[in-house]
Amino acid sequence: MQIIWHGLSSFEIRAKTSSDEITIVTDPYQNTTGLRFPRTIAAELAVSSHEGENANNVTALTGEPYLIDLPGEYEVKNIFVFGVKANLKAGGRNFVSVIEAEGMRIAHLGALDRTLTDEELQKMNNVDILMLPVGGGRVMDAKVASQVISQVEPRVVIPMTYALPAMKENLATVDSFCKELGSCRREEMNKYKVAKKDLPDEDMLIVTLTK
Repeated sequence: MQIIWHGLSSFEIRAKTSSDEITIVTDPYQNTTGLRFPRTIAAELAVSSHEGENANNVTALTGEPYLIDLPGEYEVKNIFVFGVKANLKAGGRNFVSVIEAEGMRIAHLGALDRTLTDEELQKMNNVDILMLPVGGGRVMDAKVASQVISQVEPRVVIPMTYALPAMKENLATVDSFCKELGSCRREEMNKYKVAKKDLPDEDMLIVTLTK
């Protein structure tokens, strides 16, 4: 599996199935955010976790992807997605998606701005890779993100929705998040390649992806 970050809460996940390679894109954003979304991504599956310019630019994708924008259970080309309703503390629609691919479970928290409820946690157990916002403002800040990590206990954490150059939104940096966590194993890369056998057994890994 390969995971590429495009900024905000948008990831490109390339996963192999028994018959094909599938590209999943989460939260494609509008260029009005100040960031430039790539115009050349062909996807089979798109997930839009919340409303607004930072997650609703599905038309930028090529390949006529199947769109998931509501909670529920989905199977698309041998990829399973479980959408768990997790609306925002500040008000507004949001859902957590758990993607099952290559024997791994990836949880994407969308624009969540609070800790998870017991009911939400029960629906997203055994998460291997957790993608969570850390920049504060309309999403959870570093302190809340740290609490959510303790709730989920993933093997790998990929932070998202934090400050980048040219972004119009005022968010905290990823370094602020890592400082909140204290001592942690952190690796920075432009693309995360992972197989189930490569997941850490003991120490949780923080993967910061560069855009």
